[in-house]
Amino acid sequence: MKIRRYIGKDAHEAMLKVKMDLGNDAVIISTRRVRQKGILGFFSKPLIEVVATLDDTSKKAAAARTEDTQIEDKVKFEEESIVKDKKLNQLEAKVNSIEALLQKINNQVQFGHKPNTEAGQDLNTKVYQLFTNNLLKNEVEPELAKKIINKLKEKVGGSVNVSEVASTLYTTIQSFLGRPEPIQLTGDKKPYVIIFLGPTGVGKTTTLAKIAADFALNQKKSAGLITADTFRIAAVEQLKTYAEILGMPVNIVYSPGDISEAINSYADKDVILIDTPGRSHRNKAQFEELKTLVSHSQADETYLLIGATTGIKDCRDIINSYSFVDNYKLLFTKLDETSSYGIIMNIKDLTGKPLSYVTTGQSVPDDIEIINIDKISKILLGSIPA
Repeated sequence: MKIRRYIGKDAHEAMLKVKMDLGNDAVIISTRRVRQKGILGFFSKPLIEVVATLDDTSKKAAAARTEDTQIEDKVKFEEESIVKDKKLNQLEAKVNSIEALLQKINNQVQFGHKPNTEAGQDLNTKVYQLFTNNLLKNEVEPELAKKIINKLKEKVGGSVNVSEVASTLYTTIQSFLGRPEPIQLTGDKKPYVIIFLGPTGVGKTTTLAKIAADFALNQKKSAGLITADTFRIAAVEQLKTYAEILGMPVNIVYSPGDISEAINSYADKDVILIDTPGRSHRNKAQFEELKTLVSHSQADETYLLIGATTGIKDCRDIINSYSFVDNYKLLFTKLDETSSYGIIMNIKDLTGKPLSYVTTGQSVPDDIEIINIDKISKILLGSIPA
């Protein structure tokens, strides 16, 4: 009777050892997960143990299992192992992240942090001052930082448990920012019209091209492009170049009244993306024309682009200038050009509008992503660098 035991880091490796030793006629008796011996084994990934044989008696005992059933079981076992390993890796990463976060915060409170407060203040005040300073370092507006910390105090009361305070602030910031709302095409609406607004130089044309590329390359959707930015010849040529690469048509409109006809020409498309001219928020005459363009487009979704490096005063002016738009989503560009993410909280507070995407460079289509609320919250908390 020839029964042997094989150990592998996964099911594939263990089965490979079986075939190399016993050949293709090997009969699998059992498979199971095992851990390495010793304390280090507890923290390492489990191994896969396969028991196999070539003995005729064992073959008869296993005869009830057809070849197809054995193959199906092996495939199922490998798939389950992959899923379990993936979940284990995600859990380990999350635990490690939380542990590192809390350790850093504890170190700041106990050793590294010296707030501008009286030497005799208690630990509770130091903890709150630490988190306040982290928000301010990220250029969160002082009044907003104060509001966030006051909410935190209401939730945790007189607790001096740093872990509890950090965890509560993290969820408070996440709740404040809300869930991101990227573009979601509805099956009952075709074509789906999306318009992009924003001041001069914010990156509308490049951002539109990135989103268009995602529709074409990843979502396999047909798209038509429209540009009303005829004030910048380079913008038209830039969009034409992207459209040619992506195999998309481009329609140029020279007046607000032409936008409806341009949209109707794309009746067979899944989505229409409209690029608008950048308008200075100080030029009221130009904004009247932009208002007409937006009104005639009857867009299903509107995105207001704001540069992450824009000062808060200019941000307020921009928001006021685009107040004629009732519903829009916030899209932040040039996030790679700043290390302070407080702008996101500040604009969210000023507008109450949902967040959507961020851009992190000029590369098309790579440098755009749905805003990562978890990452932004941790940065604002002070746990990881921007």
